Amino acid sequence: MIPIRQILFVPPAPIVWAQQLGLFAKHGLDLGTTQTLSSDQLGQGLADGTWDVGICVVDNVIAWNEERKAGLQIIAQLERATIMAFCGLAKYAALADAAAESIAVDSTTNGFVLVLYRALARAGIDWRGCRYEAVGGVRHRFEALDAGKAAATILVPPFIDMALSKGFRKLWAGEDIAPAYPGVVVAARAEWLRANEVAARAYLGALLEANAWGARTENADAAVAALVAARYAEPAAKRLVRDIVPGLAPSPAGWDEVVSLRRECGLLPSPAPTADDVINSALLARS
Repeated sequence: MIPIRQILFVPPAPIVWAQQLGLFAKHGLDLGTTQTLSSDQLGQGLADGTWDVGICVVDNVIAWNEERKAGLQIIAQLERATIMAFCGLAKYAALADAAAESIAVDSTTNGFVLVLYRALARAGIDWRGCRYEAVGGVRHRFEALDAGKAAATILVPPFIDMALSKGFRKLWAGEDIAPAYPGVVVAARAEWLRANEVAARAYLGALLEANAWGARTENADAAVAALVAARYAEPAAKRLVRDIVPGLAPSPAGWDEVVSLRRECGLLPSPAPTADDVINSALLARS
């Protein structure tokens, strides 16, 4: 068995299915998984080789390649889109109310926070003047919100529904701010991919098989049930099954959306990275 060290926030659908179906072992892999505390831990761990593959968003890869010289490539996209929402205390009637207080974030330079910056700018609020508190990954931000240690933050499934059920208010939805924002991707150092192509292709092979299984009509109920067991709300689970990414191919429109967000807030590296440089489509095609 070939060992692979994986780090992620929340297991996306293809990984949930591959684990349930035993596909990583079937493809000859001994997969170890770490749930990250923050994007900083994930990014630094990928950059320094602590982990082999990481599940993150496209913007993370752009930022870490610039800030940490990580040399990362995207090898697959596991979700069609990122469902996100900015949730805050029930007393907040508008985004401006939340912006007047400290906002819980993972990072102020990459990831979902760039969508928040666009939302604030559209509301006429200078995002540079807001106060941000680094709390960590989405689970940790939800727990801080639930415990009264945070007043507002960006959440993703299953934590959006969990927050709303506890009486928190949704102040904006991601599809209204950045409709083409892509779902999570698999990233790995280009150097590691060159040296470990057999392992990388086996990993992608397991995910492709899981994705194909989830896409078959006769497996729809089982695919939803697996996600619900992994703590996804049933509506979110059904959406993930309905919106499976064909062949796990990264989205060009998603890449363009992320680059636009970075350009808007002055965080796009110069020279700007290109999709051809960052997305390794050839490895997926061979898997």
